Amino acid sequence: MKQYVPIIGMEVHVELKTDSKMFCSCPNNPNIDTPNKNICEVCLAHPGTLPVPNKKAIAWTVMVGKALNCHILEFSKFDRKHYFYPDLPKGYQISQYEEPIAEHGFIELDFVGENPIRDTAKIGITRAHLEEDTARLNHGEDGSTLVDFNRSGVPLVEIVTDPDFKSALEAKTYCQELRNIVRYLGVSDADMEKGQMRCEANISVQEVGSFEIIDGVVKPLNGIKLNNKVELKNLNSFKAVERGIDFEIKRQTAMIEKGETWVQQTRGWDDNKQETVMQRTKENAADYRYFPDPDIPPFHPLKIAGIISLPELPSQKRLRFREEYYLSYSDAKILTDSKELSYFTEAVMSDLVEWLDSMPESENKAENLPQKISRLAGSWITSKLLGILKEKNMDITDVKFSPENFAELVALIYNNKVNGTNALKILLIMVGLDVDKDPTHILEEKGWGQVSDSGQIETLVDDVISNYPDQVAQVKAGKDTVIKFLIGMVMKASEGSADPKAVEEILRKKLV
Repeated sequence: MKQYVPIIGMEVHVELKTDSKMFCSCPNNPNIDTPNKNICEVCLAHPGTLPVPNKKAIAWTVMVGKALNCHILEFSKFDRKHYFYPDLPKGYQISQYEEPIAEHGFIELDFVGENPIRDTAKIGITRAHLEEDTARLNHGEDGSTLVDFNRSGVPLVEIVTDPDFKSALEAKTYCQELRNIVRYLGVSDADMEKGQMRCEANISVQEVGSFEIIDGVVKPLNGIKLNNKVELKNLNSFKAVERGIDFEIKRQTAMIEKGETWVQQTRGWDDNKQETVMQRTKENAADYRYFPDPDIPPFHPLKIAGIISLPELPSQKRLRFREEYYLSYSDAKILTDSKELSYFTEAVMSDLVEWLDSMPESENKAENLPQKISRLAGSWITSKLLGILKEKNMDITDVKFSPENFAELVALIYNNKVNGTNALKILLIMVGLDVDKDPTHILEEKGWGQVSDSGQIETLVDDVISNYPDQVAQVKAGKDTVIKFLIGMVMKASEGSADPKAVEEILRKKLV
């Protein structure tokens, strides 16, 4: 029985958030409510207008290239890419073809916990080039189409990979990592819902053993004619990337098994129908009639960019969080997926380090103390804090409390000054406040401090034993799981303030 394998490559467009557009001084604000406000003669391609390249956009593209381990070309140039469409008034797009700013790079991915085909992958980056965005078409329900030129001319970086992905999961993971990289660099917000990052996939299913990939180029073996590729557009979310590619792999595989073929084409992802739909047959490079833009001279990207200093990138930060803060892979990944969340986490950890250093030396030398408190902090951020924020539709940038006060809450939990139930109540209050408030003050105001006094706890335990004789008998008969019920009743009676460990210890002594 024949086996098949997909060849997958990705093309991702990222809007740069420069102050002005790519080739004119119009404000770069494509999502403004008023249509056709941020436009000029250059945006509208009036005769006689001349484009002037945006220096910062070039420098930022160099930065993106370096972050993707690319070679930055000594000479680069802009080209005209010709096609006719209502969103392109010039009849061509100023882009780059033969001499992009960056090429021949790579990005390393890992897929731990995702049930992957492979645990890691090195994805080749074919090129990263700079171009102008097109206008936006707004289709009305009455069949009319209106053109908004606010987006026309916005600087756009296109990042093209080698056909190195083996599954839709890998392609989705790549897009997520790329979004994080450009956000860490500060060059784009990469919000897919706003069109600031747009993903396209090139997919072709082939018979196993019919091809090889050499230096990013797919080459047929033994004179076999390979199946045509399909370009998949309208992938406006990471779920759409994964589902769209998976659907296309299944569709092409079914066609091959029926002996059917297809022409090179562009298809769109219909999120409502959860299927790909035909848009048009795909053009080749020759159809675009590329040639150097005569109005823009060649340039030296590195000279324009000057000295480029890269920040710590997501993959580097993930590794450091695991090594320095003893976090699990999953926690480290969650805490570094957002630049702002990673900064918050680092501030929390830094404050906890200061707290540890202030402790008496005998206490600070406790076995694995740094690991324990770091993991406790990481767990409370990922599970408790992020859970609350998701429920309230908030982001880490929306909270008013400081990392120092969150670290103080973690220290209170670690020192058994408050139990988990009441600590969560305190955190909910902190999230809901419009001001930063010390968790210790909240603890004292509410009287939620953890009761460890054995006399007080013993009185509560005696009452519970007296009130629940059936459950007490079950525990004495060997049904040990029922003791959790009794512990819960003691905690309820104490309004969550009793030390659960002390409660269980006293219960077990009394029920022997």
